[in-house]
Amino acid sequence: MNKHYAILAALLLVAACGSNNGSTVPKTGQAGTFSQLDRLNRPAVNEVFATFARHDTNNRDNPSDDASQLKNDIGTFMTSVAGRSAAITQVEQAVLIPDVQIVDLSGTSKSCIGTAPGTCNNYLGVETGGATQAPAGLKPFGGRALTDDIVDISLGTIFGATIPALHLAPDDGNEQDGRADPTYPGGKRPNLTSDGVSWQTAPKHFSTTFPYLGTPH
Repeated sequence: MNKHYAILAALLLVAACGSNNGSTVPKTGQAGTFSQLDRLNRPAVNEVFATFARHDTNNRDNPSDDASQLKNDIGTFMTSVAGRSAAITQVEQAVLIPDVQIVDLSGTSKSCIGTAPGTCNNYLGVETGGATQAPAGLKPFGGRALTDDIVDISLGTIFGATIPALHLAPDDGNEQDGRADPTYPGGKRPNLTSDGVSWQTAPKHFSTTFPYLGTPH
């Protein structure tokens, strides 16, 4: 088994044992029947790309099903709703399918606590071959840091210029990033590349020591 997926399998097992998906975890020696009701790895993937009617199918699917299910949802949304090119759509599909976070524990990374927004990022580092890893020059580590602005990163790849800026596909000129454009009502495009909430938005706060989450405010 590829070491990345071996690590991922272990993390998923730990997460499953500690999560509440509507089933009761049996005690030692007891038999139990489990039903998968939800599967959420990367935020704003199933929620953004799939129609409401498709959510349940993707939630009950396995990652091995994503190439024939969730991939189509991404393609339909990107080309029809977001109006993106085939090239940008294919990059989005390649990065997000399967919907698992890949980490490379042999990689080199650094703590993002206290760094300026946009200067430090681990999210999608492995999946993009290091294109999103910051600071540049580090071996892709992947996973996600507490300070990674996952939603803004995701929206930037869907509606913004993130993919062209990373030289992963040519710019299609169809960004919805608030830029001036007289062909749109009000003279500018809508800004769909941010939810307006950063990792620094109160009451979020972090510590430099384990478990890294500040005490509740």
